This record gives sequence, C-alpha cells and structure tokens, in this order.
Amino acid sequence: MTRAPAWLLIATVAMAAALLGMSVTETSFKGQYLIDQGEYLSLVGLVFILAAGLFLHKQGRLYAALPLVFPWLLYPVITQGDQIIDNLSINAMRWVVHILLALIFATPVAVLVLAARHAMAGRTQLAAAGWTALVPGIRYLALGRVREGTALLAASLLVIEMWMANVFLGTLMIVTLIVLVLGVLIWGSIGSPQSAEDQSSLQPRNARAALITLLVGVALSGALYLGFKNRPGAYQGSPSVYMDPSGEASAFRLDIVHVPAGAPSAPTAPQAVSEALSGYAHALAQLLDGYYILDRNYNYNFHNELFLRSTPLLANYRAAALSLIDDARRVREHADVAAEAARATLRDDDPLAALLEDLRLYVAYNFDRAALLERLSGEFAKTKAGLQHATHIYEGEGKFLGVRLAEILDKHRAVLASPLVAPLAADFVATSRAVHDKYADRIVGF
Repeated sequence: MTRAPAWLLIATVAMAAALLGMSVTETSFKGQYLIDQGEYLSLVGLVFILAAGLFLHKQGRLYAALPLVFPWLLYPVITQGDQIIDNLSINAMRWVVHILLALIFATPVAVLVLAARHAMAGRTQLAAAGWTALVPGIRYLALGRVREGTALLAASLLVIEMWMANVFLGTLMIVTLIVLVLGVLIWGSIGSPQSAEDQSSLQPRNARAALITLLVGVALSGALYLGFKNRPGAYQGSPSVYMDPSGEASAFRLDIVHVPAGAPSAPTAPQAVSEALSGYAHALAQLLDGYYILDRNYNYNFHNELFLRSTPLLANYRAAALSLIDDARRVREHADVAAEAARATLRDDDPLAALLEDLRLYVAYNFDRAALLERLSGEFAKTKAGLQHATHIYEGEGKFLGVRLAEILDKHRAVLASPLVAPLAADFVATSRAVHDKYADRIVGF
C-alpha cells in the first residue's frame, strides 16, 4: 500500500500541534509570533507543501499524502482570523470561529490517525497484543477494519481535546467537539466498505484529482490570506497605526524635534528637570495601566460572549480604568509645569531642552488619543461583537505607546547618558523601560 512519507508526517504533526496551541492560548503564548508578526511564515509553509506535493505527485504518492496537505492550507487562513470575523454580528462570529476551531482541533487528530493507520497496516499479529485494547481503534486497524479503527481512535482523541476546550475556550467549543465525536462515530458505524489494499488500487486513478486538489487548495489558501490581510476597513475599527498601516499619518512623528549637536550643559534647575522627566514617565505608565485594564477586561468580556464562558472581570472595569487615566492626566499636568520651569533655564540649543520638548509633545499626543479611544470604545462596547474592537484599540495603542517611547529614549540616548543628566533621568529611564516592557512580549490584534 502506498503511504505518505515519514518526513511529511512528522512535519505535519509538529505544525498541527503548534497551530492548535497558538489558536487556543491567544496572547498568553509566545509562539503567537507565528500567527501574528511572523504570519508570513504561513506562506513559507504554503510553498513548502506545494513543492512537497509536486514531488510526491511525481512519485505517485500524493493521493496517500493528501490528508497531510490540508493543515498547511489552513495555516494562512487562521492567521487572518480576526480579519475574517471583523464587523460580523456576535452570532455570525460564533459560527465562523467554531468552524475554524473545529478544523484546527480536527487537524492534529486526523494526522495522528493517519500515522496510526500507516503504522498498523498489515500488522495483524499485533491484534492479539494486550496493549492494543488500551488504545481504542488500534486493534481494529491492525485487523484491517480501517473505518471502525479510524472512527474509534479519532473519537478518543477528540474526547481528550475536550479538556483543552474547557480550559482555554468554553461551552460552545465543547459542544462543537461533541458534534465531531458523534460524526466520526456515525461514520465508523457504517462499516468498512473495502480493505486498505482495495483502496490502494484506486490511487493511480485519483492521482490527477489529488494534483488538482493540491493546486486549487494552495491557490485558494493564498488568495484568502492576501484578500483578508489587505481588505479595506479591517483592523477592528482601530485608529492605531500599530494595527492599521493605513493610519500611519496619525502616528507621533519623531522628526518634529531636532536634537542639537553637542553635550548638554549643567542644569541650573535640576529639581525641575528631574520632576519633569519622572512626571512624564509616570503619567505614561499610569495611562498604560488604564489601557491594560480596558484591554484585558474587554478581551475577557468579548471571549465570554464568543465562547459562552465565564472568566471573571474586574467590577466596573471601564469606570475604574478611566478614573486611573484621569489621575494620570493630573500627573501629566504637574509634569508640564515642571518642564516649563526647567525649559526656561535651558538654552534653545541644549539637547536636554530637545528631550523635554519631545516628551511634552509625546505625552500630549497620547492623552489626546486617550480621549479619542474613550469615545470609540464606548460606542464599540454597546454591542457584544463590538467588545472585540474595544479590546483591540487599547492593546494596539498600549503596544505602540511603549514602542514609540523606546524610540524616543534611543533618539535622546546621548543626553540621557550624559553624566550631568543621567542621575536626574534615572527614574525616567527605568519607568520608561517598564512601560515598553509591559507590552513588549504581547501579541496584539489576534
């Protein structure tokens, strides 16, 4: 019997397991890079499976390996999951998400079952081994009862996956897996129509169909990836440049303030300089704390609705976060006063003056956007589906806030490292680094 090659089986098992892990653990899993910023790797996988498929077609083995092709076709589509459900109603989102999740959960099961079928084919002597009774379906596969063995093994693996659905997803995913289990059991109860050996004789006749399936599948997967990735109006209504490349004009510009050449002079108002720098950093840190509360709780709220689960939320989280942001505004106001006092003692060509001006503008920019985000999120949160948009605007904004702040530190690294300024800026630098690090490892827009 013609079989799929072991190297493709191993590669597909690894990819299918990674895809399942990335899809259920959301932003808590660092491997999310493969489905977000590193999503282009899905196209690398698409090229790989196309080349592998053509190679196997020449060997007359593509038909047997065809089930291993589909996981690679699914990967590019999954990377665009948020864009696919964007602007749908909550019920439509539930249907689309659970269809995709059904495919994701079924993928490693299908690959493992195929591997078991290949391993047990023709090994009837193993049917008498006691251990085969401990793994549902294995004994049937050894006896050549392929349909019954496949159904029992697949159903068992799907049942095992229910713990993952319970831990990471919710009621609707458990129901989806129950439907899949019943489906494979019903399919298995029909009975094996013919032996594996009989089926292998059909492979030459299906070689052309397998090739067409491969080519159409690769083309369709690539088209869906590119289509949803470049769809106008996507990115969940977010005005964040971090998530919406079309909004680059709204990003804070680093070229507005020019950094003069030369070293800074000794500040004549060191206390004002220190208070201004620390105040701006703490204002941004507190603003980000408010964003984080909104980001996480809108996220949990949305997924509670999407998956019918009950992750606890912070009581009155929107009011609590907006109150924290209001407190941050007052910190910013005090920093502005200190910065104005410090600025009055500095020459226009002092690099320290440029740093204070950059920070004043950047902090003002972020608090202006905070008011915009408050209005937008309030509108989004009026519907269950809109909760997704609300969380995305805050996680995108939080990520970009830290990224651009780190760029400002790098822009003014000379003055911050100056022996005259470094002691005054120590708290500012440490707090700014903490602001950046809060979202540094976070995947946004997933």
